[in-house]
Formats: sequence, structure tokens, C-alpha cells
Amino acid sequence: MALDHVRDYFLADAFAFSPTDHEKTYAALFATRFITHICAPGFAWLSGISAYMYFKKHGLKNSTSYLFSRGLILILIEFTLVKFAWHFNFDYSSLGLLVIWALGISMVLLACTSWLKPNVIFILGVIILIGHNTLDSITSGGEGFGALLWHILHQSGTVALSKNFSVHVLYPILPMYGLICLGYGMGNLFTEDSKEERIALFKRLSILLLLSFITLRLVNEYGDPTPWVSNQHSYRTFFSFLNVTKYPMSLDYILITLSIIFFLLSRTESPKFKVHQYLALFGKVSMFFYIIHIFVIHLLAIILFILTNFQTIESTTIASGVTEITAQHGYSLGVVYIVWIGILVALYPLCKKYRVFKSKHPQSFLRFI
Repeated sequence: MALDHVRDYFLADAFAFSPTDHEKTYAALFATRFITHICAPGFAWLSGISAYMYFKKHGLKNSTSYLFSRGLILILIEFTLVKFAWHFNFDYSSLGLLVIWALGISMVLLACTSWLKPNVIFILGVIILIGHNTLDSITSGGEGFGALLWHILHQSGTVALSKNFSVHVLYPILPMYGLICLGYGMGNLFTEDSKEERIALFKRLSILLLLSFITLRLVNEYGDPTPWVSNQHSYRTFFSFLNVTKYPMSLDYILITLSIIFFLLSRTESPKFKVHQYLALFGKVSMFFYIIHIFVIHLLAIILFILTNFQTIESTTIASGVTEITAQHGYSLGVVYIVWIGILVALYPLCKKYRVFKSKHPQSFLRFI
């Protein structure tokens, strides 16, 4: 996630073309974008697991209240802190419904359906994830509340509600809600007693989902609104094959990303894998890290822009928007990786201190962040 956001702010001409466009991209850039695909479905699926664990510990009434409250708080954070972190302004002539909003509304929906048995919620999630691409042919225009409701449900894009106000829906909620339901239904797997069984299951699921992805993608008829195409260069054909739709998350996208996630979990839970005890810190303070890392990346990008253009800064408007920065100034992909690692190292002590502080106040507002 942090790597993808550093790329947004530091890669020269980051928005000139899609990094997964098989006609224009190159291997390192495609791989950089592709590996970050696991973040959004991973957040949603793990949120469902976390919700189930909270339910088992605190009961249905408390867990429903917590889910509903945290969902609303995430929506509020998206429209305030996260919006400011991305743009450094509070211009509300346009509003973005990004990943935190989608997670928040999915938590609210899960709270409304949490009275169902976990197995039923799991089946509901599977049905949504497998079937939501049947709606791909249904599209709505870019104006009015009716269009906005459909975009929120299943169609990404911008909807104008008036001359001076528009809403950009990046993450429609249908697949996101399906993933959180899937995670909730799989929450009973995450007990210490079932660790070995869980590792074995994730290995099998990883292979099964990968084979399902390959089969469905080869058929090229269902599972993704963007079919893959052949190219005279075999590597570009391969890029096209893997270029699955993220907004909204297609069935093909979900199959390949969950396959990777399950494989990684089967490896990281192994007793031989020791690095996870350090990496897990970011997961324990995930919302705090999400908010703070965007501020740091954005601020650092502006500082470097000023330092490298100080001789002409008087006659130039200082770029503060993400697209303006990379359009006027940027670096190679190698620099992006160096900045990414540097930010992770720099934020690690801060995340550690926040984790300790949060643990000392378990009933405070901090439990939502």
C-alpha cells in the first residue's frame, strides 16, 4: 500500500498512463502495481475476520454496535483526515469515495446483517463475489442521485450532483462487502488450536483459486469486464492476461489476489518465518499507519519538489496536488523503492509508540483507529 502511494507522488509522470496498461508499461512498473493489488481485498477480508473475533469475544450486541460505530468513524475519517492528507485542502466541490469509505460502509452493512449465522454470511459473500460481474452490462449516466447510488453499488466513476459538486466513486461497495462477509464467515479458522489445519487449508485454497483464475481468464467470457488480448510480444500478452479490473474489484481480480494472500498467510504463519513479528506491527496499528503515511509521503514530495526547484520557485506555483507534482517533477522507479523503504523505517518507531499508547487505553476512542 505504501509503495503504491509513494509511486503516486514520486514516479515521474505517474498518471500519464496506467501502470498495468499492457501496451505502455514495462515489467518492473507492472509488477510494482500488481503486487499492491492484494492490499484492498486483503483489508476487507481481514476486517471480516477481525469482526468475527470481536463477536466471539464480546457477543452479538456489542460487536454489532462496535461495527456500526467504527464504520461510521471510518467514513468520517475518509471525508476529513484522509481527504486533507491526499490534497492538503478542504475543497468540497468534489468528494472521493475511496477505500476507507468503502471499508466503513461495508462494516455498517455487516453490522446490519451480523444477526445472521456466520455460515450464512459466508455464503452471502461467496454469492456476491461470484455473481456481481453479471451486473457489468448495467451502467448509469454521470448525473443525479440515481446515478450516484448505482455507482456506489457497482460502477466506479464520477457523478455530478450539481454544477459545483461531484462525487468520485473509486471503490463500489458490492465486492468490498462480499469480501468482508467472506472473512467473517472464515473467522472460526483463526484459533491457535487450528493453526496447522489453517496453514494446510490456505495452501490448498491458494492453488485452487489460482487454477480457478487461470481457467476463468482463459475462457475470457466472464469474471472481468476487460477481456485480455493477444499481442505480438508475448510478455505484453501476459500483462494483458494479468491486467484485471480493480475498480470495482472483479471476480478475476479477487481470485488472483486472494490466492496470493492465502499463499502468503500459509508462509508467514510457519514457525520458520520470523520476519512477521516485525511486519505485524503495521497491521496492529493499520488505520493509524494509513493516515500518517499519506501525510508523510505527500509532505516529503512537496519538500523535495521545492528543494529541486528553488531557483525558479518564485515564478512557479508550488505544486501540492498528487497529479500536479508528478506532472512537473518526479523520479525513477528505483528512487520510488528507496523512498518507500525509507518511509517504512522512519514510521516504524512512531507506530511502535502508538501501539504501546493505544494498549494502555483499550476503552478510549483509539480502539477505533
